[in-house]
Amino acid sequence: MSKLTLSIDNQEVIDWAKSFAKDNNTSVSSLVEKYLLSLKKFNERELILSDRLKSLKDAGLRPSEKEIEKHLSKRRKRQM
Repeated sequence: MSKLTLSIDNQEVIDWAKSFAKDNNTSVSSLVEKYLLSLKKFNERELILSDRLKSLKDAGLRPSEKEIEKHLSKRRKRQM
């Protein structure tokens, strides 16, 4: 096991973390490790976007009126 020293300036956060860990029968170290692992997994996650979604993230690109009407028509049919 490797050691890591954290510096946290906010005493209220430190006290809360210790209390939270105690209430959940764990350690602050374990909480930090789990949090960092979740960040790592999120960062490594490969997002697969459809071409349509990719086009929506580009600024200024909007669907045509025809595409909007087609989408709304499909939604109305699903709601019935």
